[in-house]
Amino acid sequence: MAPFNTNQVKYIQAVAGRQQHVTLKAIYQNGVIKSNEWANYHAPQTFDVTNPLLLAQFPLHTNATSWDCRGVHNNDMLEGADFENLSNDDIGFGKFLGELRALDVPCRPEYSASTIRPDDEFISSTNRATPDGFLKSLNMKLRLTLPTNIPVAHPDWTDVQSILNDGANDGSTEITSTNYSDFWNGQTLTGTKAQAIRAALDVYARSHPMHTPHYEFRMIVFRNRLPTYRKNAGNGSLDAIRNGVSLLNPGYDLFMGQTGRPRGPLGYRTSAKLDKNMDPNGSPAPYYSGRRFDFTASPQVFVNGSIPQLSGDAGHGDTTGSNLYPLGESYFTHRDLMTMPLNKNDYVVMRDVRFFLGQAQGKSHFEDVFDFDFNDPINTADTDLCSSDTLSDKNYRWKCVIIGTSNGKDPVHLNYEIRGTTCVQSG
Repeated sequence: MAPFNTNQVKYIQAVAGRQQHVTLKAIYQNGVIKSNEWANYHAPQTFDVTNPLLLAQFPLHTNATSWDCRGVHNNDMLEGADFENLSNDDIGFGKFLGELRALDVPCRPEYSASTIRPDDEFISSTNRATPDGFLKSLNMKLRLTLPTNIPVAHPDWTDVQSILNDGANDGSTEITSTNYSDFWNGQTLTGTKAQAIRAALDVYARSHPMHTPHYEFRMIVFRNRLPTYRKNAGNGSLDAIRNGVSLLNPGYDLFMGQTGRPRGPLGYRTSAKLDKNMDPNGSPAPYYSGRRFDFTASPQVFVNGSIPQLSGDAGHGDTTGSNLYPLGESYFTHRDLMTMPLNKNDYVVMRDVRFFLGQAQGKSHFEDVFDFDFNDPINTADTDLCSSDTLSDKNYRWKCVIIGTSNGKDPVHLNYEIRGTTCVQSG
């Protein structure tokens, strides 16, 4: 029997005397993203960061729990060993802007000691009236703007050293590479040295082909194709994992490399056809290879995850060796990040957009709107709507990744502003 559609459910609820109640939750977040601004476990591990790289991420709701490069994911049926080593899938994706938790809607209990059912006047527009209802829609606008205080050019010391040495008796010949580095790091310099550096930068900027850096960005909005799992959610027990749940980690397989193997900021995923000889135990691929963040270490650091994995890790033999990137490929470069195709076999891609900002492009901002129309049943008293078992075949954990480069040594700054509204209808 086919499930009831929205109009049928409304009619049934009306006949039953249920009051329709709409919940609207506002979402707002803003700030500034800067190139090479990441710390601890959010730092990328397989990117070429010799030039400034802007890498930031945020989930529309929450981060999923997934395998890292110790995980066992070479079997069709999930087993207990699959869950011995799990981590959140935000690791390695650069600056973390936080979880929007767009599908968090407080639910007022249907029954209370004072009344059988809450009166409309006591139901706030931000509270769902009862556990049952419909997730109607999520509307979000993302606005990215180029700040006005980005330096015009940040050349290497060797590029401006000759210009400084051409100065007269203004003290410029006393400037060292340390002084130049301190200037860019905001350290206090004497007026003469700071003035001489600014003058040299002005001369250098006039020789720049476009007078300004070539700011290039890529925005990717995606989700796992299959339902995902959140270990510390309301129903966080491993027993609550549904059949068909996916623990794939985009940190290892969001992009598709040149050799046909999925890749990510932490490492790569082996190929069942190309890497049959990598496990002496004879278990079929794929495995994750690369780096994982060791939260138990002191201090906490990234460590290698080898194929085969180390002794004590689930399902693998004790053999040394590790690979950050596949045979025949190397580190991601800025050009790779802007052009490399995505792994659409395992991920649903809603947006994959490249855009350019700066004076040479005559554009200072970029905007995009995301509309999600769900109309899915909900039956949970938890704040987190993803904890509902009626959504067993759905995945709402969308993630947005923003990548930026100046195609040179110039730093990349970006203002971001996120506005959104979640709409939920319940009885």
